[in-house]
Amino acid sequence: MSDNLDENIASLFQRMLPLLSSMFFLFLSYLPLDLSYLNNIRPVALLVCVYYWLLHRPDLFNLLSVYFLGLLADIVSSAPFGSNVFALLLLYVLVINTSRFFNAKPFVVTWYGFALLSFVTMISRWLIVSIYYSQFLPLTMVLFSVLATIAAYPLVSLALAYVQNSLMQGEE
Repeated sequence: MSDNLDENIASLFQRMLPLLSSMFFLFLSYLPLDLSYLNNIRPVALLVCVYYWLLHRPDLFNLLSVYFLGLLADIVSSAPFGSNVFALLLLYVLVINTSRFFNAKPFVVTWYGFALLSFVTMISRWLIVSIYYSQFLPLTMVLFSVLATIAAYPLVSLALAYVQNSLMQGEE
């Protein structure tokens, strides 16, 4: 009985790893830094996590996970409520519709795909937040944040690949 329970708990933990690792990167990206000029220009590691897990493990990372992460990001951030949910759901739709082009391709192709989809996602989020505040917000911070997110993609995806390959061995 105890062995069966241990196996069930281990299996549940392995199935929850995409969501848990995404939550880790979400909280990591909102750590307060004492750098006044970098507080608003940060990589959005959550976009990398959603993109990575939807490409590599869509069986474990579904719409419910994306929605939950969007709600959690809305709670943690100071952005208007629903803007992160909108951005992640938009990224979900974009990745699901283009995954056949990026799946099983070299890393550079998936990186270019992420660059394009994250740019569209973050510009759409900027537009929604600008509509919420009834004025166009500075676009330069968004563009620098997009560039920082694209530059952080290799590091975050490397960490997620480690989680997938080392901690999720028996799940394939």
